[in-house]
Amino acid sequence: MQKHRVYVKLAGILSLIMTNVLWGTSFVFIKLSMNEINPFTYTFMRTLVATLAISPITIFKLMRRRLHITSLTRGLLVGFAYSTGLCLQAAGTAYIDPSTSAFITGLSTIHVHLYSAIANRKYTKFDLLSLLIAILGLFVLTSPAGGLGVGDLLVFSATFAWAAQVILISKHGKSSMIEFLTGTFAAGLFFAPLSLFSGININTSTLLYLLYLGIVCSIGATFFQVLGQRYISASTAALLFLLEPVLATFFSIIMGLEELSIHKVIGGGLILLSLYLATVIELRKDKSTSEF
Repeated sequence: MQKHRVYVKLAGILSLIMTNVLWGTSFVFIKLSMNEINPFTYTFMRTLVATLAISPITIFKLMRRRLHITSLTRGLLVGFAYSTGLCLQAAGTAYIDPSTSAFITGLSTIHVHLYSAIANRKYTKFDLLSLLIAILGLFVLTSPAGGLGVGDLLVFSATFAWAAQVILISKHGKSSMIEFLTGTFAAGLFFAPLSLFSGININTSTLLYLLYLGIVCSIGATFFQVLGQRYISASTAALLFLLEPVLATFFSIIMGLEELSIHKVIGGGLILLSLYLATVIELRKDKSTSEF
């Protein structure tokens, strides 16, 4: 029985790693999209693509009277946090460099750990150690520069939305998957009025980027995120999500957009060390489900 719990958690960790891989590939396409459209249109179009792609299955379940309304409602709740995070992060990144945005976004991990400590009334020194190593690694990897400005504040505001998304998925992630995902992406459609007001002007290249982001990086990544968080605590999941800037840097180097440097190797290494510690802590926990 103990081995079964370990295998289940390992599967959850692998699922969250897959989420990070897909998120890591999104970095270039987000930057390319934001060169052509505004944050409202970006959020609306990305979630619209995801909603349309998954809607045939949702409609089929509705016609068969098998649609789980409660799961759809829970997905909408998560979706408001998800789409708000997308919009604020995109808006802030327009004013600051990507490395600073990546560093600030990673601070959402602190919010999740703080909430977990308060909710569970328990926080070990090993949890704190893994968090501190991860934040240090993120700082070294991204080498953020510059003072506090509008962009920094917008991206920092997004961290509360990302933290809320992680916490809510840990709480409601065992809902019916299709309805939960449909609700998550459909919430972004509420950005339609803001998008129409600010103007929608999308060329073919940007549309292709949004198709990739909506189908692969929204549906695919969120599917693995929900699946993984069914078995992994929110605090561990938040640390695992710091793999995203590591993988984004890796893909950028592979594509020739960045050069390999010693600070990136050290920063990435520290984050991997933190994830190793978090994984060991997670596997030693008695519970095989999330902490909420």
